[in-house]
Amino acid sequence: MDLIDSNNAMGNVINLTRTHANHLDSEGQKKVLAMETDRERFVNLLAANIGRVSDRQHEAEELFRRMITNPDEVEPHDVTIAMAQANMSLNLTKTIVDRAVKAYNDITTMR
Repeated sequence: MDLIDSNNAMGNVINLTRTHANHLDSEGQKKVLAMETDRERFVNLLAANIGRVSDRQHEAEELFRRMITNPDEVEPHDVTIAMAQANMSLNLTKTIVDRAVKAYNDITTMR
């Protein structure tokens, strides 16, 4: 994130970028910023990481398919490494989801 734009610096005046809703603008007023909320950031982070898990699964399947159809094109250890990475990322994702569901259930049953 670039807070200071060197192109807008003139003399001893520097235009700064507002990064927080409580910062005042040049007129001394608080204006609503179009920034992501914590919920939106979490949803975007979760979706991006689930997409990466899916990409690893597809990559491992593609390498395996290429190894079967043309064995000279792909090294067996590359396929093994890709499959291990895909398996590890899937297991980690399952663990995170299970713990999130458990935490939600614990919170909802709390008295």
